[in-house]
Amino acid sequence: MVVEEKVKLSDKDLQGFVSLLRDSTDSTLNLMGQQISKLDDHSLENIEEIVSQNEDEALIDNWYQASKVALQNQIQDWKRDGDLEQGLFLISRLRNPGLNITKYQEQLDDYARRVAEKLKANSSVNKIIFTINQVLFREEGFRGNQDDYYDLDNNFLHSVLDTKHGNPIMLSSIYILLGRRLGLDIKSIGTPGHFIVQFDDQFIDPFFQGKRITRQECVLRAQELSVYWRDEFLEPTDDRFIISRCIRNIIAIYKKQNEFDKAADATNLLKLV
Repeated sequence: MVVEEKVKLSDKDLQGFVSLLRDSTDSTLNLMGQQISKLDDHSLENIEEIVSQNEDEALIDNWYQASKVALQNQIQDWKRDGDLEQGLFLISRLRNPGLNITKYQEQLDDYARRVAEKLKANSSVNKIIFTINQVLFREEGFRGNQDDYYDLDNNFLHSVLDTKHGNPIMLSSIYILLGRRLGLDIKSIGTPGHFIVQFDDQFIDPFFQGKRITRQECVLRAQELSVYWRDEFLEPTDDRFIISRCIRNIIAIYKKQNEFDKAADATNLLKLV
């Protein structure tokens, strides 16, 4: 996809931007939302900091509303030609509009570099899986959040990269993103109630530290959920499916927490995917 160069605001421009955010009219917030889409991570991070320090509830709400407009525009652009990584970081902006995405991309880059350093050009499938598991689960300590499975933060890529624990779909996504950096065709598999990945002929469960699993184990999991098994459950899903499933998880948690406005905002995003 074509990546447009982002705009970095000067200190003076940052203050001017925040001043404009004090205008609560829909037309102004829509305009600000369009501008937010053009700003670089550093500028967004600075705006977030300035807004937070003001402790002005109206300003904070306007920042949220304008960011929501920006996110809707960006999701529409993503639907045309975006990839999984971009989509997951856009979802993260639901949680943190001023997120510095570059920091987390560099974190993923570092994991991929460390895996690559341990492999050779003719490394076997088993060696590749072992090495990815070594970096992600033994060295970095990623794990499934079994203690608080429905924690909202389990559904945001940046939060999982920070805390090193998450739900099956997010840990599987990290596994896939690492594979893509290494030129590996790691597929996402959306079995009932539990996301896993596939590399070559191997099924891998990132939620349980990269454990190898069999087709029969997948069937048994489905039966435990009273789901009639169909072989199509083991067919790879596309990036749009993953993004949609992540947003649905977020909607369900917001509703459970009685945060219906946020659930509605996430629902509007889902309609655009």
